[in-house]
Formats: sequence, C-alpha cells, structure tokens
Amino acid sequence: MGMLRKIADAVLSGKGGQAQLATLVLQNPKLMQAAIGLLAKDSLVGGLQGLVTGFENAGLGDTIASWLGSGTNKPVSGTEIEKVLGGGVLDGIAAQARMTPSEASDMLSRVLPGMIDKLSPTGEAHALDISQIKLMLGGFLKGNI
Repeated sequence: MGMLRKIADAVLSGKGGQAQLATLVLQNPKLMQAAIGLLAKDSLVGGLQGLVTGFENAGLGDTIASWLGSGTNKPVSGTEIEKVLGGGVLDGIAAQARMTPSEASDMLSRVLPGMIDKLSPTGEAHALDISQIKLMLGGFLKGNI
C-alpha cells in the first residue's frame, strides 16, 4: 500500500478538506486501484482519452478540459460521474471497492480531477498504461511533474 499512499497524498494533499479525503481513499485502496485502472488505456471506458470523450458526450467537456489544462480544476458531482461512466462501469468499481455506486461516484468526483490534472502536464490526454500512470503520479512526489 506504500505506492497507493504516496499517490493519494500527492493527488489529494494540501487544499481545504482534501486531506480528509486522502484518509478516506487510503481506507479503501481498492477504490484508488479502480481509479488508476479506469485511467489506463485498456480500461472499459478507453482510459483517459475515453473519459475525455465521455465527458464531452455528457455535456461536460469544459469540466474535463479544466482538469487537462493548467488553470483551476472545475468541480464535478457524483451524479455527473455516474452520467459519464454509466451504471455498469460504476457498479463494477463500486463492487471492487466494496461500497455503493453512489459512494463510489462521490469519491471519484473528488479524486479524478486531481489525478487527471497530474497525468496531463502538457494539457493533452494521452493513452497511458497502468505502469505509466503509477510512474507519473509517483514522479509528482519527486518533483518530476
């Protein structure tokens, strides 16, 4: 769980109540693993690039664009995450994390903006595999991102 702790701390540290969120994520590392898996190019949604398309199709293109860009990340609700991912994907994540779909979408709405922001330092959504995602998020800890 050491790498998950570092990733969660890097993505969630610092701003407002996010330190509490880091604690919640660390209490359920399976949710963090599911979020990392969701961003991987071979995920059911098509990874980061597929999520961008999903957000655009749900009328939330400006939201995910803010996560990719260098400005402030726009918030997203759990309901909007449900709309983007769809029930089947969300049900799978919730089952993996041993929580309800509503709890999973709420947590993802708070975790994904920071993760995507860190994975897109050039403002573009690239196809990444799980090892690249872990490396990039881990690199953030060392000041490489």
